[in-house]
Amino acid sequence: MQITLDQDHWEVDAPLTMEHVLTELSERAHARARIVTKLQLDHRTITDRDLDPVFLAESVGRFRQLTAVSQPMPDLIRAAEGSIRKYAEALRSEGASLLSPLRFGPLPLSALDAWLGQLADYLEFVDGTSVTMQVGTGASDVAPWVQQLVEARAAQDVVRLADLLEYEILPRLDIR
Repeated sequence: MQITLDQDHWEVDAPLTMEHVLTELSERAHARARIVTKLQLDHRTITDRDLDPVFLAESVGRFRQLTAVSQPMPDLIRAAEGSIRKYAEALRSEGASLLSPLRFGPLPLSALDAWLGQLADYLEFVDGTSVTMQVGTGASDVAPWVQQLVEARAAQDVVRLADLLEYEILPRLDIR
C-alpha cells in the first residue's frame, strides 16, 4: 500500500493491519505538531465512524493507497475558538440553571452529574490547548474547585455545591 501524508510518501506491505498503518500515520503527523483531518483509502473517504474493530483489523494488502491530509494544531484550535466559547457559554448557562434546584430543591443529582461530565470534557480540552479562560486562568486553576465540587457532591452538601458552582466555577468559565 502506498501512503501519503501531506507531502510525505512511503509504502507498507502485508501482514500489517490498518490499525498499525493508521497509528504510524498519526504518530508521524503528531511528530510535526499536526493532526490528521482527512483520510482517503483508495477512492473512499474514511471518517471516525469507519474506524471500527473490523476495519482496523483488515490487512493493508486489500488496499492500494491511503492519502492523509493534516493541519497544524494551532490552526485547528484557532478555527475552533468560536465553538469553544459557545460550549463554555452553554456550560455556564446549564450550570447556572442548576443553582435554584440546588438551593431550593429538589436535588438534581443526575443533572449535576451529567453537567460535571461535560465540564470534565471541556476542561480536558482546554487544558490540552493554549486557550485560556479568564485572563491568566487555565483549566488547572479551575481543577481544585472542581475537586471540591466533586467532594461536596459525594457528601451531598447542597449548600457547598451551590456556593462552589455559583462563586468559584461558573465565573471561571468565561473565556476570552
